[in-house]
Amino acid sequence: MLARLALLAALAACLMALAACGGDDEDQAATTPETAPATTEQETATAETETAAPETETAEPQPPVTETEPPATTTSPEDQPGGAGDEEPVHSLAQFTGRGGAITPRLVRVPAFIAIRVEVRSADGERYGLRCGDEKIEAGGALGSVSTTIDGLRPGDSITCTPTGGGNVVRIAATAEPGP
Repeated sequence: MLARLALLAALAACLMALAACGGDDEDQAATTPETAPATTEQETATAETETAAPETETAEPQPPVTETEPPATTTSPEDQPGGAGDEEPVHSLAQFTGRGGAITPRLVRVPAFIAIRVEVRSADGERYGLRCGDEKIEAGGALGSVSTTIDGLRPGDSITCTPTGGGNVVRIAATAEPGP
C-alpha cells in the first residue's frame, strides 16, 4: 500500500513539474491528474490537485500610425559594398616577367577548366608582349604590367603564347591540380 502511495505521489510530482514547464507565450491548459484504477474498495488514494488559472496579458493601447511618416527603407545586399554582384570570378594566374630580352618562365601549369589571368610584367622597363590565341597584351615603358583573362583549358591541353616583340615563346598547360 505504501509503495502505491509513493508511486502516486511521484506521478503527481512529475505531472506538476511538466505543467510548470514551458514559456510565458504558450497557452497554459489545465491538466487533470491521472489516477490509478482502484484494485479493492479499501485502497483509495487521495491526491491534491492544483489547477492553475491561465495568465492573460493586457495589451497597452498603441498610438495610431500617421500617414505622414516615411516608410522605413532597407538596403538590399546588392547595394552594400561587397554585396551580391561584386564577386570576381575565380581564375588561375599565369604571370610572366620580361627581363634582359627574355620572358620567363617558359611554362606555367594551371588547373583545368578554370579561367586564366595572363599577366606580363616588364622588370627592366623594355617592351614585352604576348599573343595568346586572340588576346594580345604588352607591358613596358609607362605600363609596368598588363593582364588579360582567357578561357580555361581542358585537362592536358596547352596554349602557346608568342612574343609580339622581343622575347621567347611561352606555354600555359592545364596539368596542375586545383587547390591552395
